[in-house]
Amino acid sequence: MIYLTATLPPADEPAFFSLINVRHEDVVMIRARTTRRNVAYSVRSVPASTVEEAITAIVEEAKVTIDQKLEEYPWPAKIIVYCQRVEATEHLAAKLGCDAYHREIDTRDGKAERLKIWMSGTKREQYGDGRVIVATNALGLGIDVPDIRAVVHVETPYRMADYAQQSGRAGRDGQQSEAIVIRLDAQVSSRKPRPLVSEHAATDSYISGDVCRRVVLDSVMDGRNDREGCEEGEELCDVCQCRVDKENRESEGGMIEDREEGDMRQQELEVEHSRYRAVTLVAEEHQDYLDYKKKLADRVLEGCIFCKWQASGEDRTHSGLRCDKAIEIGGQVQEAL
Repeated sequence: MIYLTATLPPADEPAFFSLINVRHEDVVMIRARTTRRNVAYSVRSVPASTVEEAITAIVEEAKVTIDQKLEEYPWPAKIIVYCQRVEATEHLAAKLGCDAYHREIDTRDGKAERLKIWMSGTKREQYGDGRVIVATNALGLGIDVPDIRAVVHVETPYRMADYAQQSGRAGRDGQQSEAIVIRLDAQVSSRKPRPLVSEHAATDSYISGDVCRRVVLDSVMDGRNDREGCEEGEELCDVCQCRVDKENRESEGGMIEDREEGDMRQQELEVEHSRYRAVTLVAEEHQDYLDYKKKLADRVLEGCIFCKWQASGEDRTHSGLRCDKAIEIGGQVQEAL
């Protein structure tokens, strides 16, 4: 029996072996690195303080980003914009004026026709000369279009394995391409705080920019832990590009203005990292507060807490505000004072 996949993280191997009912020692594993050397990875942050601001800001940033890439990569180069939800996919596609693709849209033949039109670029009257499509993860598996130049993810990806698979649609012909994440700088979405499990920690690490984007990707997808940054022959991620730019300015003794600009960019990255950590901490503290509030509410529903503490056999269905024992205890405290 032979199993083939390009996106099985080493951490998921035990679960896969259990699923197919085989022992690890009975398996011959042949792995190759999944690194996409021709893809430049980057993350763009969008500030917002309310849900309404977030929706507007995300759409505007997506439009600006896609416009830039359409200009950089002329026709017939293509762009995929991934959204996590069907509603967001439909909304963004309508705002941009391009086709949407998700599990609920059209028939099976209709979906195939949408892909065919996008791949051929025949809808030149659409936004971006018909080269842009907005999709959920329904457009990912089995798609092999050679001239996709940019894959844009709107919102933070849930799992790095999914992100690696979807961003891997870019540059299948080996030409320079990009994978871009557009994320909210403030947690104003309806997503609940995520448990600190390894796969979510990896996604958070990738987004934060504390280390090279490829360091996180290769660690998750290939189990490689010796990488320090983007390497020779690879397109630089935004983190490494920022570092290289700063080193070049310092080594060349550039103009003061250039140095200040580089320092400002570095400060912006540091501020983004700090803000991201702060937002995560606030979300965790808020969840702790909600958990405590629920526990307190559950305890109140159990009945009078004074009678419970007294371990009396009396009825405890009454409120503590109407409890004779509570009034009696309060009087004793007043006398003692």
